Amino acid sequence: MGNFFIIILIVLAIYLLAFDFGKNPQNMRQNVKNSRKKILFEEAKYIVTLLAKVAKSDGRVSELEAQLVSEILDDITSMLGGDTRKRDELKQIYNTQKEDLNNVYDVAREYYEKFKLSKNDAIAKVSFLINLAYIDGRILNAERIVISQIADAFNISDRVLEEIFDKFDRFYDQKRYEQRKDDSYHKKSPYRVLGLRENAPFSEVKKRYRELVKKYHPDILMGRGESEEIIERSTRKLQEINEAYEEIKGRSANN
Repeated sequence: MGNFFIIILIVLAIYLLAFDFGKNPQNMRQNVKNSRKKILFEEAKYIVTLLAKVAKSDGRVSELEAQLVSEILDDITSMLGGDTRKRDELKQIYNTQKEDLNNVYDVAREYYEKFKLSKNDAIAKVSFLINLAYIDGRILNAERIVISQIADAFNISDRVLEEIFDKFDRFYDQKRYEQRKDDSYHKKSPYRVLGLRENAPFSEVKKRYRELVKKYHPDILMGRGESEEIIERSTRKLQEINEAYEEIKGRSANN
C-alpha cells in the first residue's frame, strides 16, 4: 500500500529474519513475502469494512456496487497469492459489516491510526469510496453522510472533502450531459421506427401505423396464445410505434 508505516514493518521483518540469510536466503525471502502479505491482508480488512459501510449506507447494495465489490475482492485475493480462504474471510467481513452503520467513525479512525495514513493516502481512499458510491451515476445523501464520517476520522477537513465531492459532481454531471447529447443524436427517426422512408406522406404513415398496431397489439397476441415474454416485448414496441406516430402527426399538423 506504499505508506511509511508499512515500509517500517517490512524493514523490521527483514531485520528480525536477518540471521537466517546466511543459512537459507530463499527461506528469508519467503518469510519477508509472507510478512508483506500479512500486512496487506490486515489493511484489506479495514478497506473491505469501509466499502461495506458505503455500499449499504442507502439501505441497499445495487447490482453494480455488488459487482465492483466482487472485483475488488478478486484483486485483493490476487495480491495475496490467490488464497481463496482469505477471500472468503474478507467476504464474510463485508457481509457482516454492511449491516452495522453505527461504528463507521470508530472503524475508520482505528484504520487511520493503525496504518498512519498520510494526507494523500487518506484523500485517495476517500476518493475511492466516493467512486464506489457514484457507480450508478449518482450519490445519495445517506452515502455522503457515511463518507463524511470516514473523512472526519481520516482528519480530512470539510473544505477538502467538499472539493473532492465537487470534483466528482462536475465529472458525473458532464458525463450525464454528454450521454443526453449522444442519446439525442442517435435517437431513431420516427419514420425509421415505422419502417418508412424519411418524410413519407402522412397517408402512408397512417396506413403503416394501423398495420403495426395489428401486429404488436397485446390483446391480439393474447388471443393467439403468445407467451408473456413476447407480449411484454410487443407492448414496449407498440409504445415506441405510438410515440413515433404521434411525433409525425404533430409535424404534419404544424405544416
